[in-house]
This record gives sequence, C-alpha cells and structure tokens, in this order.
Amino acid sequence: MRNLYLEWLSSGRNKSDFADSVGLVRTTFYYWAKKFSTEGEAPPAGSGFQQLDPGPVVGRGRVTAHIHYPSGVSLELYEGVSAEYLKTLLG
Repeated sequence: MRNLYLEWLSSGRNKSDFADSVGLVRTTFYYWAKKFSTEGEAPPAGSGFQQLDPGPVVGRGRVTAHIHYPSGVSLELYEGVSAEYLKTLLG
C-alpha cells in the first residue's frame, strides 16, 4: 500500500481516479492515504502502545512468520525464537 500511496502522490491524480485505475476500493485507499499522510506523528496519549525491547538477537535464520498490522507495523519472526519470549511480547 505504501508503494501505491507514493505512486499516487507523484501521479497528480485525485484519490478516486487513482484508486479506480489500480483496482482498489476507494474507501480502502482513502484509509491508507490518511494513515501514510499522518505517519510520523506521535501516537495519541493513552493509545496503549509502547516501545518494546527487541530482546536477544537470535541468528538471522529463516523467517518463519510475518505479521503486518493495519498501522503499518511489521513483525518478522525467525526460527529459534522461543515460545516463552513470544509470550512476553504478547502478554
């Protein structure tokens, strides 16, 4: 979505026409355009988000899972990450 957003910015087209031309539902594109346009702003107080310590680095082996959140946050899990460590992240 970020690539499409950047493409739209340089296209000079309005959001509706651009979304239609690439086969996106307009409201979906509006949502992501708003997200990307406000990126870098501090999260609102009380949002419940906090910076996590990435923990021990396990040899960058094979990626076993990718988790992509609507906020744009992306998490990659590598083989060798223990279930106990994952529990501390999710707890």
